Amino acid sequence: MNKCRIINGVFKRRLIKLPAISSTRPTSNIVKESIFNVLFHRFYIDFSKSFVIDFFAGSGALGIEAISCGCQNVLFIDINAIAVRCIKDNIRDLKIKNFARIRCKKVELIRDNVIWQDSENYESIVVFMDPPYKEKELLLNQVSRLKSLFQNKVLTLIIESDEYVNLEDFDNFHKMKHGNTLITIASKSTQI
Repeated sequence: MNKCRIINGVFKRRLIKLPAISSTRPTSNIVKESIFNVLFHRFYIDFSKSFVIDFFAGSGALGIEAISCGCQNVLFIDINAIAVRCIKDNIRDLKIKNFARIRCKKVELIRDNVIWQDSENYESIVVFMDPPYKEKELLLNQVSRLKSLFQNKVLTLIIESDEYVNLEDFDNFHKMKHGNTLITIASKSTQI
């Protein structure tokens, strides 16, 4: 089974499992490191004060990285049962079950109250989104949904795709490229 490394925080250098399925694209260590550097140094994310959602979670590497950096509440969502089993194994191995909720369901079928459930105690919401590249409409629909759902909170979206996503209506916006992976990071602090 393939593994990847945790880059930051209390679990730095620990290895986590990757699901043995071809439909997932694990975020490489260099991309993950770049994303978290931007989140810390440009967006000033304090994970200890943030609710994190890992949409299309795969191995859960990004949500687990957030927990390693102090996040106490992550919602992992993936439709693939093998990926969800991998997330559960990683959470069990790191003994972080108290910080995680996992849903094995299509993102678009997750009800708003499930997403909102643990977020109301946080002003900062961080959402990692790494959907299948062909699912552009699904991605844009979920971005719209999140903007509406969290209109009174600080919302930061991190999107991995094969093209940049137009989030220029957000207050703070950053793009970066790593090989064929394009990252769009955007944050809003007031109602759009």
